[in-house]
Amino acid sequence: MSNKKNYYSFEDPSGTAIEYRATSIQQAMVIKKKLALDMGISKEAFELKSISKNRSLDI
Repeated sequence: MSNKKNYYSFEDPSGTAIEYRATSIQQAMVIKKKLALDMGISKEAFELKSISKNRSLDI
């Protein structure tokens, strides 16, 4: 089975960025919500910056 995951990159106004792999935009939004809650930041603060096949952030 082929790997259909893409990297989704989100950033908040203060410059905090998160990037992770997901199979769909819906899955990416669920992951974003969990990560934002874990970081103590509102999920609405994060905006989608990019979707790509390759990792773009230096994490």
